[in-house]
Amino acid sequence: MSLVIDEHGARLGKKGRSVYVRTPEGRMVTRSLYNLAEVIITSNCSISSQALELLAQNGIPVVLVKRGVPYATIHPFFNHGTVHTRREQLAAYWDERGVHLAVAFVRGGMRNRRLMLEYYARNRAERDPDKADALNERARMIREIEAALSAFDEPGISAVDSIRAELMGLEAQAARIYFSGLKLIIPPAFEFDGREKRPPKDPVNALLSYGYTLLYSRVLTAIAACGLEPFAGFLHADRSGKPSLVLDLVEEFRQVAVDRTVLRMLGHRMLSPEDFVEEGSRVIIRDGPRREFLAELLGGFGGNVRHTAGKSVPLVQVMMQQARMLVRFLIGKEREYRPYVFRW
Repeated sequence: MSLVIDEHGARLGKKGRSVYVRTPEGRMVTRSLYNLAEVIITSNCSISSQALELLAQNGIPVVLVKRGVPYATIHPFFNHGTVHTRREQLAAYWDERGVHLAVAFVRGGMRNRRLMLEYYARNRAERDPDKADALNERARMIREIEAALSAFDEPGISAVDSIRAELMGLEAQAARIYFSGLKLIIPPAFEFDGREKRPPKDPVNALLSYGYTLLYSRVLTAIAACGLEPFAGFLHADRSGKPSLVLDLVEEFRQVAVDRTVLRMLGHRMLSPEDFVEEGSRVIIRDGPRREFLAELLGGFGGNVRHTAGKSVPLVQVMMQQARMLVRFLIGKEREYRPYVFRW
């Protein structure tokens, strides 16, 4: 569950072992920390140092959002029992473990893209067989690219640097095919010619960018809580200010956490082109529709998904389980890292 603060002039404070939000009109809402995953602030708001301390002690991040774009995360400092994990994480970059992880992240992302297209193809098999065939063809093309990853499973590749460019090239091919498939699903009222990250120039890209940024925050929380270094990734190269490991692990969750929510809301006409506005060179979502989209996203983050052995667990729990599996692989308690694959 998330606490969203969207009233200008509100104050976030501490009351015992709970936090409260007081509006300028004097209305106060108290929220227990039980089952609280994050605090999201979308307006001008003051925060007491006592509230920040209490949230940090309980591992709860604060996400700051301005004009529909998350721009910062105040994250707890996890410093317990992480030295061995981080030593192994940094060492793995230079050996076969790093290669294994980079390939696994790409493979997980490709499989989830393919499964997403196959799912929408099945739903259209009777009422629009031509579109279903087009989606299945794109899924087949992604499957072929995924098969090419087996070349990197052979022993003897000792460092991820030697294969990163080729891996990223395959990932980019699969992504282009996937988004060309989404174009067939998205209602014609929304123009969409592919993924544009910075800045988003159409409503669909605005929704994807907003959702992915919130997803980064959730994955960052899982990574940091497990004692991993967010800025030391394997698939994504090191760069100042770039949380490479977060970007690595996010590859497994984009479709289930964000894309399906975007497609559902557009397909069910829960959003319209009039809900978006141009701001300079980018497109952003208006405040009211943004709150609705945020609520749907957070509901999806906390909703159950099928996981191992057919069990249904909250998606945020799956993120934590994947981060823990990553730790166990790095320290030698798991023989392989198995990416999360969404089951419809």
